[in-house]
Amino acid sequence: MDISRRQFFFASAACACAVATGCVSNPAPTFDAGVDHTIPLPAALAEPGSQVKVKLPNVKEPVLVVRTKIGFNGTTGICSTSNRTELQYMPEEGVIKCLGCGSQFKLDGSVVRGPAKEPLKSYAIDLVGEKLKILG
Repeated sequence: MDISRRQFFFASAACACAVATGCVSNPAPTFDAGVDHTIPLPAALAEPGSQVKVKLPNVKEPVLVVRTKIGFNGTTGICSTSNRTELQYMPEEGVIKCLGCGSQFKLDGSVVRGPAKEPLKSYAIDLVGEKLKILG
């Protein structure tokens, strides 16, 4: 089969356009649906200053839930540094502390003192009757 130069260039251009179109098409956007879990209110959260670590389905790290005088706060229960140490709320200091590296965080997850540079993931927590709704 003989192909003319014109046919060759036309076929080559058509193939190149098809490949280029596939490369520039935008994929469908993806959205993080987040976490939406409702759990029974743990008895350990009866008093302000109390804390519990909650393991939620499909969430890699535990959530540290802290009861304050005005409600509940939630953050990732693991330090954002490479040591990945569990965190603990220090009610007398009003901070979440990593006992491994000494990093300190506010209840909203922001860094107070390093070596941590990254904030903790925070979760919105609402009391609905006798249940906690954890959103994040």
